[in-house]
Amino acid sequence: MYRIAIIGSGISGLSAAHFLKTHAQITLFEKSRGSSGRAATRRADPFAFDHGAQYFTVRTKPFQEFIQPLLDNGTIARWNPRYVRMEGPRIVERRHWAEDEPRYVGVPGMNQIGKYLAQGLEIRLERKIVSLQHTGKWVLTDHLGQVHPGFDWVISTVPAPQALSLLPPSFLHYRDIEAIKMRACFALMLGFEKPLPMEFEAANITKSNLNWIAMNSHKPNRPEPFTLVAHSTEEYAEAHLYDDHPTVMKQLVAETARILGHGLGSIKHKGLHGWHHANNADRKQNGAIWIDPGQNLAACGDWCFGGRIEGAFTSAYNLANMMLDSGLLTRGRVAQAPASRLVHH
Repeated sequence: MYRIAIIGSGISGLSAAHFLKTHAQITLFEKSRGSSGRAATRRADPFAFDHGAQYFTVRTKPFQEFIQPLLDNGTIARWNPRYVRMEGPRIVERRHWAEDEPRYVGVPGMNQIGKYLAQGLEIRLERKIVSLQHTGKWVLTDHLGQVHPGFDWVISTVPAPQALSLLPPSFLHYRDIEAIKMRACFALMLGFEKPLPMEFEAANITKSNLNWIAMNSHKPNRPEPFTLVAHSTEEYAEAHLYDDHPTVMKQLVAETARILGHGLGSIKHKGLHGWHHANNADRKQNGAIWIDPGQNLAACGDWCFGGRIEGAFTSAYNLANMMLDSGLLTRGRVAQAPASRLVHH
């Protein structure tokens, strides 16, 4: 049986592992302490914050089939906030997502999706792969200097810039991936002693250094204490990514108060996370399948399909189907859709 190393255990990596695990021996390598990638949750007792992906939609049949068991067992649930669109502190549109396209979240945090999908998989946590070498088979070296030999295939599922640092320049699609630019984002996490008066639970914002504010504690089965998560614009993050965090936090807290139109009262907890590769600069869905059959290398990720969670799944789904349909592993198909059909949003 083939041995496949998958670098990264976010939604793409976990999805690819599930699709290929009956055709190969899979080992995932993850630099963090847990799986889920940007479907992430940070806890600071008694608070919890979804500081990465805020929710996801379902627009294709294969993804619907994939997540249905998670809906059935309560790993994910629909989120129905009062939603507004704002220009600075001014509300210009109001909607209720209960009457709109369903948006889903992990329960009791976004990272629960990764925890569920990681069950039964071999995942080596806190192992950041820093180099690949081919000596008959692929040999991976992690940041601690430990060597992981004997892999027939390597699939990178990390963000495009990180993939380029691992894949050799001779990789068939190296220049194509090099053309994909990604942008940063700050996530501000605020926990309060008392709830704030708010006209909404979720907001997209323009004319601000913030583009998103959510009442995280409103999501299904979250801890009781009142929490907010705010995301900066890419422009702000790119300009301040390497500034000291206390200064950035002070600026974003002040901007949050301006957008809400009142003081923030007693903040009990403040946190900040900088996502260096949060979103594609260009949200186009190129639908590319990055496989180099000559070197037994491949890459996938949400950056192949516009940066959404469903994009992460779709990229892995298409990659696995192509590997199986082309006989690169064994003949077969994943899920229930024809292997030759690419899934587009």
